[in-house]
Amino acid sequence: MKDTIRVALIQPKPYPEFDDPRHIAHAMRLLEACRGEELDVICFPEYFPYVGEEELARAARDLGSYIIAGLLEVDGNRAYNTATLFDRQGRLLGRQRKTNLGALERDHLGMSPGDGSFRAFATDFGKIGLPVCIDFWGQPEAARQLTDQGAEIIFNISIFPILRGHWITGALTRAFDNFLAVVGVNTADYNAKIAGRRYHQHGGGSFVIQPPKLLDKGEFNRWFRSLDSIQDWVSFQLDDLEQVHIAEVYLAGVRRYRRDFWKRFGFQRQ
Repeated sequence: MKDTIRVALIQPKPYPEFDDPRHIAHAMRLLEACRGEELDVICFPEYFPYVGEEELARAARDLGSYIIAGLLEVDGNRAYNTATLFDRQGRLLGRQRKTNLGALERDHLGMSPGDGSFRAFATDFGKIGLPVCIDFWGQPEAARQLTDQGAEIIFNISIFPILRGHWITGALTRAFDNFLAVVGVNTADYNAKIAGRRYHQHGGGSFVIQPPKLLDKGEFNRWFRSLDSIQDWVSFQLDDLEQVHIAEVYLAGVRRYRRDFWKRFGFQRQ
């Protein structure tokens, strides 16, 4: 497995309505910025591009990258807000349904909640989790389930009308508790239209959080003894404009030192 992976955070400015059919063409244009970058994962935000599985599957195969997208899933008479994962061959690897739905999602978008179970997906570089928005940063259960399944990195697709500042604080807490890397992807700042009413989506702020790069046990011990803050786990945080940002995430440290980290704090984990 790779020690370091390359990821693209795509922070788009959507059209006002979530189900606007132009979103998939917009997504395809943004994916062109990823061509030739030899990426492991490309990640879109929550509810974007909403539909377009066939196009995204072709793009994953064409770019040779895993793609995560915020897509609508319809199962019988129920609709779900999902993080949907395609592998490098363009195959649908799986979906993660959002469990904790806001009032707008329930009452105006007609979404049904997931069942509260979270699945770690195996990739060629390790296991990943895909909890959607508040499922990750708002409550501890998703991160705990995923870590217990061996997830080393979380991709937290989100969209924020409120609490944008709390997002990264909550994500840092989950990263610390579970010694995880986290990639958070939001939309750019824009005005959404839901049930005929406009809502300002305070976008931007997509980020990468990761424990520091520690090369051996001695360096880990020195780092731990001097640990005073985890603010430096935030590798970067984007502004509120549309953009594609490419970053490297170091996973080897998560694999090597997670249990040492827990043991030092007395965390009782599996």
